This record gives sequence, C-alpha cells and structure tokens, in this order.
Amino acid sequence: MACPDCFRGGRATGDPVGELETIHGVKTYVAGTAASRTSQSTVIFYTDAFGLDLLNNKLLADAYVSATGFRVLVPDIIPGGAMSPDVMPIMDKALEPVSLFNVYGQLLRIYHIFHAVSYFGPFMWRAFPASKAAFQACLAFARDIKGELPDGAKLGAAGFCWGGFQSVNLAAQPATEGGTEPLLDASFAAHASALRVPDNIVDAVKTFKTPLSIAQARDDFALPTKKVEETEATLRESIGGGEGEGGYNYEFKYYDGCGHGFAVRAKPGSEAEAKGADAAKVQAIEWLKKFL
Repeated sequence: MACPDCFRGGRATGDPVGELETIHGVKTYVAGTAASRTSQSTVIFYTDAFGLDLLNNKLLADAYVSATGFRVLVPDIIPGGAMSPDVMPIMDKALEPVSLFNVYGQLLRIYHIFHAVSYFGPFMWRAFPASKAAFQACLAFARDIKGELPDGAKLGAAGFCWGGFQSVNLAAQPATEGGTEPLLDASFAAHASALRVPDNIVDAVKTFKTPLSIAQARDDFALPTKKVEETEATLRESIGGGEGEGGYNYEFKYYDGCGHGFAVRAKPGSEAEAKGADAAKVQAIEWLKKFL
C-alpha cells in the first residue's frame, strides 16, 4: 500500500557524475565516474516512485560508487514511467495542518488533495510495486545483468520505497528460471512499500540464504514497525540472529524520528531524518561491501 509520505520529502541539489546508457533495452543511469568504478561486482539501485526524475536517486547512487567502487546501475524501469517530483510540494500543502474553522484553508486543502490524487492515482494503477508487470521487469533486468557478469563478480540490489519491494523479493529468486543458484549475493531495502510481512522478508532470507539488510523508519505508515519487529523475531526464533549461523545473514536497523522515504528524501528541516538518511547510506554501503 502507499502512504502520503510516499510522495513527499526533500529534493537534493548537486551535480550527478554518472551517465545515461541503454542496457538490455532499458535506459539506465550508470552511477559514478568511470575511474571510480574499480570493481566488477554490480549493484542494481531500484528507485522510489520518482525514478531518475528525482535528482536524489542519482546522487545517492553516485555516493554508493564512490564508497564501494562497485558498478551501480539505476534502471528507468517503472512501468509507464516514474511519478513526477512535482507532486511533492502539492502533497506538502495537502498535509499542512489547517484549523477546523478555517473554511478557506479546508477548501484549499481539499483542492491540493485532489490535485495530488491526479498524480499518484494513475501511477499506482499502472505501476503498483507488487504488480506482475513491475516485478517481472525488475527480475528480467537483474537476470540479464547477472548473466553477463565476469567470473568472480557478484550482484547486489538496493531498493527504496517502490524499489524496496523489488530488492526484497528479488532476493528469493533464482539466477535463471527454474535454477538453483541465487540471483542476488546481497540485498538492501529502505522503507519498502507493498511488502507482505512476514512472508516476503522471511522468503528473501531463507530461500537462498541471501544476505538481507533492512532500514526501517519507526514512523513508516507503509510498512508498520510492529510488523517488521515481529518479522525479525520470527527469523531469530527459526534461524538465529542473522550473523552467519547456518549460513543466514540478515539485519534490521530502526530509525527513530523518521518516516517513509527518509533514506532518499529526508523531510526539509528534520534533523532526525537528515541524520537517518546519512546512517542508512552507511548501512547499505557497509552491507554491500561485506558481501559483494
């Protein structure tokens, strides 16, 4: 499910240093500079609903390359195209507190709500993260990338919101249809949308023992923290603490004062979300470096 925070947040400023290429028929941002890509291992960065249209996604992918040396690919893969970031200030206005007796303010708020719905209604219809079209596109791209990796190179995924559904569920997929080898060697997800918990997360960890790292916002309405904590407890009871026992590696980190979207687009003026975004970036980088 989507929540209002799926379509809110801050917009970063800066200059991305990667380049656009067409890879397996998909327009893809190849993050970082050629000189900074020193490893043959690859990370596929599955974006939030705003895709390549949101500068934040490119800048975060660039930071991953700078810190790891991996090739980081950001495919423009959302069916029908990404959500326009222009909806973000509209959502901010729609969710501003308004006095119950402020008739003009209430009418203006209703206008902004309907304006926002005109953006995310069609998007969710065509590109709901758990839809077959969305997941199959992400799966096909990942398998194509996996198949072309040189010997010894590994494949990881990092996903956010819309892309968090993809990075979690791809961890439970084989490298080839009907195969026995895992598609991913490591996966990271922050504030994933549309997950069925505990099932999706448990399957991601258990099916191929894929290392999985979760960054969970305490105030995430799209993925309630209570359900994530219950999922973590289920894993601990069944396979251990996730530190390699039985070949299982997983971690859950919780971010106080943070809401949905914080890892990519922290709310302006929120120190907790700004710090959380930095910490989640480090979490992802350390996890991917450890297993790729």
